[in-house]
Amino acid sequence: MPLPAFIMKCNVYYLTVVTFVCGSITIVALSLSVGTDYWLLTRELMLEARYENNTIIEGVPKMWFSTRSGLWKVCVITEIPGQAEVSTFCLPIYFNAENVGRQLDEYTSMIIVASIRKAVPLPVVALILCVIGFILNVVGSIHSDVKTLAAAICYVLTGLALAVGIILYISSINDEVGYRSNTNREEGGFYYEYGWSFYSAGLSFVIAEMAAVVCVTLYLKRNERVEDMIKIIPGLEDKVDSDVPDGDGLNNPTIIL
Repeated sequence: MPLPAFIMKCNVYYLTVVTFVCGSITIVALSLSVGTDYWLLTRELMLEARYENNTIIEGVPKMWFSTRSGLWKVCVITEIPGQAEVSTFCLPIYFNAENVGRQLDEYTSMIIVASIRKAVPLPVVALILCVIGFILNVVGSIHSDVKTLAAAICYVLTGLALAVGIILYISSINDEVGYRSNTNREEGGFYYEYGWSFYSAGLSFVIAEMAAVVCVTLYLKRNERVEDMIKIIPGLEDKVDSDVPDGDGLNNPTIIL
């Protein structure tokens, strides 16, 4: 059975519970996503450790430059074969990027970190909108008024902000990875994958849109009488008066549009 048809069969109490649950899950998942540093994991070969005068030094093991990054900081880990992780340190995403650029032959991982900064504000905006939507939903459920519909709008805007932010984030990464593949850098020397923080943002998008659908359904469920619909839709009263026989009044639950 499609989700909308199933939702329409629920009563107001269960729909209210579903909106609270969806809103809570969205806030928790999005908060974890915004506050943690596992959006992107990269592993890159340290070419300067193996090359001298553009010639590979024989017998030198491969050394790896690894990073894990979120929306606020990037942690750098230097890997040496046969040893534990060394030289682990973290930098804020908004660090001084004057010495980071393609023309300076910087690590691809660090160039990506510098380029994804434009996507950072959108998940934060989405989190703020989600919290506002949850508050409006709670207040609207208490008073059974139009704030529930306003909450649905906030949840939709939450999803839109997240979608745009994720698209910008992925585009920034693909641009730099595509540039690397077109240069003379050593093949097989760069790997990346998205972390659980990134997928948590994707989950937040799905749940936020579900919350929006349920909030709209809940609002319509609470205002399913003709009198209530007249308050929502301007001009509906004239249409109802012309279609309903005299004596039936506005208590007739059938509206002919």
